[in-house]
Amino acid sequence: MSNAPTVPLADQLRLLELQQLDTALDRARHRMQQLRQDPDYARLQQELADHQRAAEQTAASLTEAREAVRKAEATVAGVQDHRDRNQKRLDAGQGSAKDLENMMHELQTLKALQDEHEGTELEAMEAAEQAEAADAQAQRLLAAAQAAAQERGAALKEEAAGVAAEGKELTGQRQALAATLPADLVGRYDKIRERNGGIGAARLVGNRSEASGMPLSPADLAQIEQTPVETLAYCPDSGAILVRAEQA
Repeated sequence: MSNAPTVPLADQLRLLELQQLDTALDRARHRMQQLRQDPDYARLQQELADHQRAAEQTAASLTEAREAVRKAEATVAGVQDHRDRNQKRLDAGQGSAKDLENMMHELQTLKALQDEHEGTELEAMEAAEQAEAADAQAQRLLAAAQAAAQERGAALKEEAAGVAAEGKELTGQRQALAATLPADLVGRYDKIRERNGGIGAARLVGNRSEASGMPLSPADLAQIEQTPVETLAYCPDSGAILVRAEQA
């Protein structure tokens, strides 16, 4: 380690503060990514889309059912009008005896036809009632799904705003702290942190590296202890800068 750069311990300790800020920034970025990919919100959005499709289908079915009722009512009304006209002619005695007899038979036929159409009308009305109930239920479920998705979305938006504000504050603190350190030290730290999964500097506590969480071998520890505290030391497992804070 004779060629290792020397850095005042005070700067090395500020490097640990920089690491804390970077770790907090990493957590904020990770949390923001989680918020963007929130599985609950994705599920609620899918449920909302499903209920939207279901509501569209029930609305279309209700329209068809109401149209069927309208047509059935029109058919019944048409037969009734025909019966009424014939009944008036019959009551007025218009026509020959044969005509009147034929008219009576036709009235009987029209009555049977009207009964049949009224049965169809009743079935159409019952189907329309069922369609209305189904559509009302679909609309209730859709409204509930919309409310749930909106509530979750609002909560995520609020939390994201808080995380963004925290990230902005941490970034400012990070920039201010980095400005107090030698640029080459910060550059060295950044490179190590980039290739080391976010850890560029950590404490050496006793014989344990907080970067790797592992104890150093006696030989590695002895080599570090033989060098001045201002000489940068590195974790043999992770490559992170080890700060001998206990010697501060």
